[in-house]
Amino acid sequence: MTADKKVEMKRIPDYPNYAVTKDGRVWSYNKSKFMSPYARNKHGNIVYLWNGGIKFCKYVRRLVFETFTDTIPECVIHEDGNIFNDNFENLKPISRSEVSRNVLKQREYSTRRICKIEILTRKFEVIKVPVKDKSYTKIHQVVVRRALSSGGCLYYYPDEKGELVSEIKAHIYSNELSLKRLFLQDKYSPFIPIIKKHIRVHKTYLEILESVL
Repeated sequence: MTADKKVEMKRIPDYPNYAVTKDGRVWSYNKSKFMSPYARNKHGNIVYLWNGGIKFCKYVRRLVFETFTDTIPECVIHEDGNIFNDNFENLKPISRSEVSRNVLKQREYSTRRICKIEILTRKFEVIKVPVKDKSYTKIHQVVVRRALSSGGCLYYYPDEKGELVSEIKAHIYSNELSLKRLFLQDKYSPFIPIIKKHIRVHKTYLEILESVL
């Protein structure tokens, strides 16, 4: 594989053997190909870059934003909420104080109505979970999409179902791309069954969500 000359690419500061494109890909000059990022459900895409014989774990969103703006913001977020869409146009700098305000805002909505779907029975109901409830923390992790499910159930805010569906589709797409690359590189890779399982689980959850009005 070779880099498309039409794609805008810029070398990553402090990592001369790598470059990024504005559409969110990382190029390795050593291997003359685009790297396959690791998709982390809670954190987005990451890659491992080498420099001076040391391996560094890097968020793709930060590499893209910092390289094309020559700035280092406190935090970088995704405008559309899809943590796997690292296109430069989708990235936004944000301060830690803004992150804190967002956390406070989430607390204000802690008693919002929450949609609950039991994965096995597909039973649907709308609930409210007080902050003091023992299950609140785990359920909250799901509704803010830091976890996919909890206690055999899916949870989401009524007005955010579309975002959740889009995010799951993005997970499936990213994992399927990773699977294809792995088959080409090493069809006996131990990661293949793991990725297949992730795809299977996400497709099941997607089918359940789309079946609920």
